[in-house]
Amino acid sequence: MRQKRMIEPQVVERRRIDVVIGLVVLGLSLMVIRAVDLQWLQAADLSVQADNQRIRQYNVDAPRGPILDRAGRVLSESVEMPSIAAIASDIKPEDLPALAKALDMPLHKLKQRIGKRKGFVWLSRRVTPQTAKAVQALGLAGVRIEKEWRRYHPFGPETGHLIGFVGTDNHGLEGLELAFNSKLSGKPGRVQLRRAANGYSLPGSTWLKEPVMGEPLKLNLDVSVQSIAYAALASGITKTGAKGGSVVIMNPHNGHVLAMTSWPGFNPNSFGKYRPKDWRNRVVTDVFEPGSVLKPFTVAAALSTGQYTMDSLIYCENGKFTVADKTIKDDHPEGWIDLRKLLVVSSNIGAAKLALDIGKEDLNRVLTDVGFHHKTGVGLGGESAGILPPVQKWGPVETANIAFGQGVAVTSIQLAAAFSVFANGGIYYPPQLVQEDKPVKGHRVVSEQVARDVLSMLADVTKSGGTGTKAVPLGYTVAGKTGTAQKPNGQGGYSKDKFTAVFAGLVPAEAPELVIVVVLDEPKSSIYGGSTAAPVFKQIAAATLPVLGIAPTMDNHSSDWKVMQASVQRPTATEHMQSLYGLSLREVRRFALTNDVQLRLHGKGWVVKSKPVVLQGLQAGDALEVWLRE
Repeated sequence: MRQKRMIEPQVVERRRIDVVIGLVVLGLSLMVIRAVDLQWLQAADLSVQADNQRIRQYNVDAPRGPILDRAGRVLSESVEMPSIAAIASDIKPEDLPALAKALDMPLHKLKQRIGKRKGFVWLSRRVTPQTAKAVQALGLAGVRIEKEWRRYHPFGPETGHLIGFVGTDNHGLEGLELAFNSKLSGKPGRVQLRRAANGYSLPGSTWLKEPVMGEPLKLNLDVSVQSIAYAALASGITKTGAKGGSVVIMNPHNGHVLAMTSWPGFNPNSFGKYRPKDWRNRVVTDVFEPGSVLKPFTVAAALSTGQYTMDSLIYCENGKFTVADKTIKDDHPEGWIDLRKLLVVSSNIGAAKLALDIGKEDLNRVLTDVGFHHKTGVGLGGESAGILPPVQKWGPVETANIAFGQGVAVTSIQLAAAFSVFANGGIYYPPQLVQEDKPVKGHRVVSEQVARDVLSMLADVTKSGGTGTKAVPLGYTVAGKTGTAQKPNGQGGYSKDKFTAVFAGLVPAEAPELVIVVVLDEPKSSIYGGSTAAPVFKQIAAATLPVLGIAPTMDNHSSDWKVMQASVQRPTATEHMQSLYGLSLREVRRFALTNDVQLRLHGKGWVVKSKPVVLQGLQAGDALEVWLRE
């Protein structure tokens, strides 16, 4: 018994040891199993979770390509701006009031922006450097300063309708920014950042894919000429009380668009402050009945048939002419007149009788060939094709009306391209806003002789007795045509008190280098294009021609030139210099010193604006204010 009692404790002790050993073996086995599970079975998932906790990846926008004028001057560019972003799950609720204050944002709006998000969130985009510094000073976990791109337009309203603007997503929304978005847009990059366990970003980052800047877009536009056109149009709108307007300036020999501007303007740097209807580019979107500016094309169609010459006579019925049940009237009754005088006095009856005599097909061919009723393909969105009824629907009344610019509608850019035919010996060149590697090809509309004859007749329109005398700048000659068209009233008729005033012209008349079209919508001071649009043309031409190096063409033997010389007591540089646009600061100061004028300067670089715009009449002691930009 005693021996049995001595054995029992040994057995118990052995069993305890076996249990411990078993437990240890089991624990080791479980550890091995767990290790295998972690190292092999769950390794990939755990690695992803770990990376998610300590690594963040972000897409980074690329800067858009710049938009440049013909001389390489920047019209639109991307500038780097700070933006505030965060990992929503890392932001502590108690830090929100301080963060909202630094962002200058209501607390409820910040909470709404974060919402129930856990990952990446933009808190405020494209903030000021001061705001970025205030946020950075808080040192909050999960909140970081990101770099984004904002589009900047150095010339503001002067190029607003043309260039357009870009939204917060770095995509173009209007103008050239939208039309050429794929070319201007770069390729976004992707960056990888590492974070500590407390949520703070560790220094350094890795580019997984670097962003690639967008391609530049170079225009045929001359920003000096654009500034001149904008200033002159704004001045003309103010003087005439017009509701709006547009200006196009082209090189007629290649279709290059040197300027394109609309009024009212808007600043693309703060486009959100304007109504969407103010963003439209009237030059390509708005159509209007051209009125008498269409008559040169009617005359060209008549000359092209070979039935008429410049000296051919046509009877204008002493001011009243009935076609079917419609009576056509002239403001200045005429009897027998030749085609030259038809354009000089702008006879509706003469144009109508020409069209009825040659037939609708010949007139329609010329109007179609010069681009009416077709988009010009200038490259801007929203362009209108205009209105030209199918020739099959032209009866005698429609044919007569279209001959003097009623029942047809055009855009400013169409009219400018059409008038270039008379400068090019009958060749039409479509307008070219963006520079192309290969020159655009034109097509013949009328013969060289017909184009030359019409150009000669248009030059007479701006001489004494014509309707366009107010379009002629000092020292130059102009070939052009005025237009005054009643606006449709929307009820099948025409308004009695709403008009479109137009002047379309070529300068210098003897060898045109520019075609300029000025359109004023509902002017109040006068309804006539010769009284409202023509002076704007004159102001633009007087300032633009010297900038482009086109010297005055009027010689010293002409009577007009002698009268001008006799009226000037002391010769000054203003006789030979119509504008300061494009000159350097040194040249401006030399001009002011030479002419003893009081100079006030703004900025540096080259001249983009001056007051007065035209130097004609500037006397010693007068004030001259000049704005310059790089």
